[in-house]
Formats: sequence, structure tokens, C-alpha cells
Amino acid sequence: MNTLVKSSFFTLAVITSNISVANNISTDFINNEVKITHNEYLHGSPEVAIYAMESLVRLLQTVQSNGLLLKINHSSLSLSYIRLGFLYEKSGLKQKADIAFSKAVASYKSSDNKSENISLKDLKSFVRYLDVRIS
Repeated sequence: MNTLVKSSFFTLAVITSNISVANNISTDFINNEVKITHNEYLHGSPEVAIYAMESLVRLLQTVQSNGLLLKINHSSLSLSYIRLGFLYEKSGLKQKADIAFSKAVASYKSSDNKSENISLKDLKSFVRYLDVRIS
């Protein structure tokens, strides 16, 4: 299992390093990466979870520019930023957590939710709610 996770992260790193490849990424691939990363977030070590979530954020940022993110879930990027912020907080990295949280709100408002007024508190509560339901 650990080898599978490592190889998946390697694949993710290679893909995110080449933006032109983003046009060929399928929604199934991204959904699979979200599942693997979310599992690490919930059950893995903080170090591996942070690495996985940072990689996922880079991937989601890349696919956001070509519209693929809208086919998956327009709020995936902002929810990933919230989870990354939680991981940074657990690791005592408050400044990085604050940056991740601010990017979460910004990415949520820049997607199809421009007219919706959402606060950081609301996003954090929503992610906690989702994580309790899933775990």
C-alpha cells in the first residue's frame, strides 16, 4: 500500500510539473488522486499528508485553468486548501496555515460562487462536517 501511495505521488508530481499535460488528464485520474490524498489526510502521517495535499493543490490549480475542475467539483481546490491549512496547523506551521486558509476563501470566491458570501469559518465548518461523515 505504501508503495502504491508513493508511486501515485510520484505520478502526480510529474504531471503537475508539466502544465501542457493537464489538457490530457481525465476526471477519473483526478478523482482517484483526490481519494488517495484524502485517505492520507485522514489516516496518514502529517508529513505524508502535507506532501500529498500540496501535490493535489498544485494539480487542481493546473486543471482549474483549463476548465476541468468544473467537471469534477468547483470547490475541490478551496476544500483542499482548507485541509492543507488544518494539516499545517497540526504541525505548528501557523503562517503556512493562514496562507492556505486565505487561498481557500479566494479560490472559492473565484470559482462559480462569485455572488455567494462565504467566510473562512463557514468553509472550515463544512470541511470538518465532510471529514466526520467520511471517516
